[in-house]
Amino acid sequence: MLSRLSVKRPYTVVVAVIMILILGGISFVNLQTDLLPNIDLPYALIVTTYPGASPEEVEMVVTKPIEQVVATVSNIKNVSSVSRENSSMVILEFNNDVNMDSATIEINGMLDLIKPSWSDAVGTPMVMRLNPDMLPIMVASVDVEGMDIIEISQMVRQDIIPELESISGVASVSGEGLLEEKIEVLIDEAKIESLNKRILDAVDSELSEAEDKLADAKKEIEDGKAKLESEKKKQEARLSQGEKALSEAKKQIAQGEAQLASGELELEKVREELKGKLNELNDKERELRTLLGILEGLEKNLPQMKEGELKEALLALAKELPEDIKERIEPGVSELERRLLEGGKLRRQEIEQIIDGLKKEINDGLQLIIGGKAEIEAGLEEISAKKQELVDQKMLLASKKDELTSKEQEITAGKLLMTMEMDKAKAKLEDGEATLNEKMEEFESAKEEAFKKASLDGVITRDMISGILAAQNFSMPAGSINVDGNDYLVKVGDKIQDVEELENLLLFDTEEEAIGKIYLKDTANVSKVDNSEETYAKVNGNDAVILTFQKQSNFSTAEVAGSIRKKAAELSKKYPGLSITPLMDQGIYIDIVVDSVLDNVIYGGLLAILVLILFLKDIKPTIVIAVSIPISLIFAIAMMYFTGVTINIISLGGLALGVGMLVDNSIVVIENIVRLRNEGMSAKDASIEGAREIAGAITSSTLTTVCVFLPIVFVKGISRQIFVDMGLTIAYSLLASLIVALTLVPAMASNMLKKTSEKRNRLFDRFTELYSKMLKWALGHRAVVMLFVMALLGLSVYLGLSLGTAFIPDMDAPQMSVTIEMSKEATREDTIAMSDKVMDRIMGIEGVETVGAFQSGIMGGGSLMGGGGGSDTGSMGLYLLLDESKEINNKEIERQIRDLTEDLDCQIHISSSNVDMSAFGGSGIEVMIKGRDIDILQEISADIAGILEDTEGVGEISYGAEETLTEMRILVDKDKAMEKGLTVAQVFTKVNSLISKDRSATTLTVENKDFPVIVIDGATQSITKKGLMDLTITASKDGEETEVAIGDIAQVVEGKGLSSIRRDSQERYLSVRAGIEADYNIGLVSRDFENKLRGYSLPDGYKIEMAGENETINTSLRDLAYMLSLAIVFIYLIMVAQFQSLLSPFIVMFTIPLAFTGGLIALAIAGYEISLVSMLGFLVLSGVVVNNGIVFVDYTNQLRETGLDIRQALVAAGRTRIKPILMTAITTILGLSTLSLGVGMGAEMLQPLAVVSIGGLTYATILTLFVVPVMYDVLHRGSREKATIKGAE
Repeated sequence: MLSRLSVKRPYTVVVAVIMILILGGISFVNLQTDLLPNIDLPYALIVTTYPGASPEEVEMVVTKPIEQVVATVSNIKNVSSVSRENSSMVILEFNNDVNMDSATIEINGMLDLIKPSWSDAVGTPMVMRLNPDMLPIMVASVDVEGMDIIEISQMVRQDIIPELESISGVASVSGEGLLEEKIEVLIDEAKIESLNKRILDAVDSELSEAEDKLADAKKEIEDGKAKLESEKKKQEARLSQGEKALSEAKKQIAQGEAQLASGELELEKVREELKGKLNELNDKERELRTLLGILEGLEKNLPQMKEGELKEALLALAKELPEDIKERIEPGVSELERRLLEGGKLRRQEIEQIIDGLKKEINDGLQLIIGGKAEIEAGLEEISAKKQELVDQKMLLASKKDELTSKEQEITAGKLLMTMEMDKAKAKLEDGEATLNEKMEEFESAKEEAFKKASLDGVITRDMISGILAAQNFSMPAGSINVDGNDYLVKVGDKIQDVEELENLLLFDTEEEAIGKIYLKDTANVSKVDNSEETYAKVNGNDAVILTFQKQSNFSTAEVAGSIRKKAAELSKKYPGLSITPLMDQGIYIDIVVDSVLDNVIYGGLLAILVLILFLKDIKPTIVIAVSIPISLIFAIAMMYFTGVTINIISLGGLALGVGMLVDNSIVVIENIVRLRNEGMSAKDASIEGAREIAGAITSSTLTTVCVFLPIVFVKGISRQIFVDMGLTIAYSLLASLIVALTLVPAMASNMLKKTSEKRNRLFDRFTELYSKMLKWALGHRAVVMLFVMALLGLSVYLGLSLGTAFIPDMDAPQMSVTIEMSKEATREDTIAMSDKVMDRIMGIEGVETVGAFQSGIMGGGSLMGGGGGSDTGSMGLYLLLDESKEINNKEIERQIRDLTEDLDCQIHISSSNVDMSAFGGSGIEVMIKGRDIDILQEISADIAGILEDTEGVGEISYGAEETLTEMRILVDKDKAMEKGLTVAQVFTKVNSLISKDRSATTLTVENKDFPVIVIDGATQSITKKGLMDLTITASKDGEETEVAIGDIAQVVEGKGLSSIRRDSQERYLSVRAGIEADYNIGLVSRDFENKLRGYSLPDGYKIEMAGENETINTSLRDLAYMLSLAIVFIYLIMVAQFQSLLSPFIVMFTIPLAFTGGLIALAIAGYEISLVSMLGFLVLSGVVVNNGIVFVDYTNQLRETGLDIRQALVAAGRTRIKPILMTAITTILGLSTLSLGVGMGAEMLQPLAVVSIGGLTYATILTLFVVPVMYDVLHRGSREKATIKGAE
């Protein structure tokens, strides 16, 4: 239908072709050019800060809650994390079909749920999406002849970067290696101490007068107290003397009174005794007078008395006589008494004598008594006199006593009065002293406060100066006012103009004449400093700085890079001596690769045309097919533009493959038209019929090739994003070729082949005859053919298993990087000297144009852009710019570098291409050990590292030991801290404020050059462990402020800890990573390692997972194998629809696995691994190899329908279709030949695909010409036998 319309209405075809050319041309001009397809990475990062927290605390407080809450986000695939000191990073991997904008909104909503549970110390989580455009598109060095690094840095910062950032599509330009000048304000403790002394002296002078007055008052009070004390002692002495005299007098009076009392008692006693004696004498006297009266009566009555009466009277008298009288008149009385008792006879004379004697004695006694009485009475009178004297003396003593009592009362009153007066005076003095003491305390407090305020310690701080600098270096519009109809902008403030003005910046006014105002220069040293000791950058021996360019996401890498190069050329003309050298330019590389692949496309097209000329021996049909090539390509380019496919190495690879295949349809059509024309049909009829006959077959063959890429929509991950462009471009080119073959080719043939004659090719005719004989032999020896094919299949399987695997082949690039690593003991000077040696040796290698050396992490980072760049004094990065027309490859240059530097005392790491495609899937071997306990994980990782060391081909190994770090931990005793009114957070704030990194307080612009102003506290510049312990923190408790030393509430200890804790699927893990040595394959080394790992026994609760490049390779290969399986199913279904048979498709399908034999053998011969690109070749091959089989089987069926025998039909189909089969196969093979040879830079990536396709097509062509007929004959044997029987009948 299409062919008839095209032939009947040729102008319609011409108009359509012109429209396609216009659309294609416009599309080609507007297509973005990039190295790789647009890759939307389904990853998001959540970064959260937690200042002062250890990795363990970050994990528990921040990371785990985030992991748990985001695990429920829609389309989440995996959650992993890294918990480091002070920060948490959670990596979210989503399914490939996720809408990242919606996912980001959902993530933020989930995070809002857990934010309230965090303390204020935890920062706000920041959600970031990973974007390949974050990587630099160009890195260039800038050096200026005759300028040093200071002048270069100033020029780059002020002139070069602003102009480069103005380029359309440039997102940012960052300078590295720039000499960063800054103004350093170093707080000088000596100056502050001097100011303190001045302030203290001034305060001391002001306070001395008041202090002197208080001292005088104190002295007066002390003198008064001393005088009062002296007077008191004097008065007390006088009173004491008086009391002593009184006491002595009282004692004497008491003694007198005692003596008087004693004398009185004695007198009284004597008086009583005398009275007693007197009474006794009176009694005696009465007794004697009574006796005397008795004697006188007896004497008177003696004569008249009878003897008896006399006896009785005498006995009575004898009894009554006192004893003393008896004694004096003894023994007469006793004799008388005896005789009276004995009854003797008394004589009167004797009686009278006795009586006279008694009377005499009595009278004598009376006389004595009278005398005694007289003496007693005299004694009594004397006693009375004495007694009177005693009374008088007693009265005198009483008078004296009264006088003493009066004196004593006077002394007591005087003493009381003195005490009262003294107490009164003392009270006055004490009141004065108390008042004075109060005043003294107030003075001391005021003095202390004055001295405290006078000291600048704690006042002049980094924060205080930073705040003043930021506030004073201020100029900002405040608004506008209208005056007389004119608007005036009101601007507040004025920027500080220079360092001198900065030094003279007023900090505060003490308002003391002796001290005055305090300026910045009085407290700190202000100076300009730079980072020349921290950075190093040289290119070809000259000082240089490095510029890193990033593009905006919606701009073409090649266009932006081209604009940068153009601007760089303009700047080089504008500034004499300026040289901007691209060290890494994706644009140049893209241009080189694109040009290279385009050249391959052109070469392939030219070779295809050459094949057509050789086969057709006619220029006219060759022109028809040649015209179909560019039109099909332009149609495909227009489709690429409208479907958003960029020009990149993958899409161009698809076009390169398409060039060889897109002529297939046109070749088949034109060959059939020519055949019919030679059979005598008119040009128009031959064009219509020739296209019609073959339309079904070429449509099916085209669809089988296109449908092999249809399953890519079911594949996930990086494989889909990388190779979908290739599938689309191949599909577009093949569909375009089909349309062209069914429209343009018949239309052109109907006009160009009006006059034609059959041109015989005798050589090809002889080849056809040879082929007929060989085909007949093969049909007769089917078992031999099949055994041979199966043997080759077994060989290919063996070779395939022995081949290694790779992700994407390395590509040569015009840049390389070298990293030099020195020992830990090496100084910065040692590293620089070593880099100079290495640079000198590398510069002698052929193909190396420029070598740059960089330190301070200038070229570090960038996972897609290789290595380079050290990050410490023991590491240096070299960047090599290579000659684009070099004759040796990067691997050879790498080998020469290793040979030249093997004697140096350093480690050399070389990246032979700074466009390392393996970065998409990791590099080398990675083993993830999962479990809970970090110590056990480290033990297991050490064991795994040991197994890796024993594996041949394994390079440098890292297993987490390098992630441990020595840390100084301040362990705060929370109880002690709370007792002092402090918290752990306050301790952190204090320590952080002292030892945190320097921050810019403000920016000073001098002569149009900006200088960040950094304030540094000189006291804490080099703080030690002891210094940490001695740091004091102001604590407030119960309204009182106290200074607390950190050492009083905390311990400072050293310990070992992990710098980070990694988690995957909410489970801790450690990674053991290993590089692969040169000349070893990742797949084979990984296979050997995994075999050894199977014997390792893990503790309960721990597991091992493989990751890294090999795991990515295996995953991608599984995806492609899945695609291949689906593609084969689709191919079969299309052929079922074409042949209307379930059996015939199997004949063609059998060629697919057999065709892989050719691809595997070709890979083995060429020395390539099985990679994603080579697997893509097998995928393409599965769609291509059936094309000729379809044409062969379809034509065989048509011949059989005419009544030919199966073998006759097979031989006839072979003779007829051998030319188009060989033409299509050879054009495709030659179209890919330049790619397979790696012609041009960047072809290395597609080389395995071309090798597989060529090997497979070559073998598939043989299969089509021999095995397909054999299989057809085998599978249709039953129908052949029926036909034979029917013929016999």
